Amino acid sequence: MNDVTQQDKNKGVSIVTVTNRMEYIDNVFLSYENQIWPEKELIIILNNDSMNLLEWKEISKKYSQVSIYQLSDHITLGSCLNFGVNKAKYGYIAKFDDDDYYGSLFLTEAMDTFKKRKADVVGKRTCYMYNTLTKELRLRFPKREHTPVSILQGGTIMAKKEVMERVPFPDKNVGEGLIFTTRCRRRGYRIYSTGRFNFAYIRHGNDSHTWNPSSKYFKQTSKRITFTDNFQAYVNPD
Repeated sequence: MNDVTQQDKNKGVSIVTVTNRMEYIDNVFLSYENQIWPEKELIIILNNDSMNLLEWKEISKKYSQVSIYQLSDHITLGSCLNFGVNKAKYGYIAKFDDDDYYGSLFLTEAMDTFKKRKADVVGKRTCYMYNTLTKELRLRFPKREHTPVSILQGGTIMAKKEVMERVPFPDKNVGEGLIFTTRCRRRGYRIYSTGRFNFAYIRHGNDSHTWNPSSKYFKQTSKRITFTDNFQAYVNPD
């Protein structure tokens, strides 16, 4: 902690990823490695007693500034996120989900929004959604880009560390992001939605998600873009 200057803290990002699924190990590291933002760290929290901590640590040696912890699966997602916030050394914290797609400019876009909009919490309200089973790419909540909002897509939430310390995530496994942004809004913090690019919410066509609304809900709150095997070509800006 002592070797991080105040300037580094102010421009650095701590990515916190909580996972209980071994099958997404490659995606967790790829999402981190993809980010071109220079000052970054990755904090991984294994929220499962049976996961092999040593295996994750061995793979993490290929990357710089990665810390891995293991907490009991009896501990909620919200509490795991708060643990990660406490371990973070930088002044901005990004909540990355283990199975979603993060383009290389995700952090860059968010940090630019913090600066230009004087925001306290940023993320995406309008975002792409891709179904790996049907190959369908949709756009969720169109026309909510580049504007103040009240809630954000959970896997895109970023905030100043001081905000996450003052407004901790609730001790819950579902809806922790919604409750966090609601509490931030009540405290007067400015929440801002970035653009549609650099992120895709990934659906796997099964019930592996903690939050599982109906297909009807997704269709009502989004519009179809296309069917494709290469959704990244649409998600990443030219």
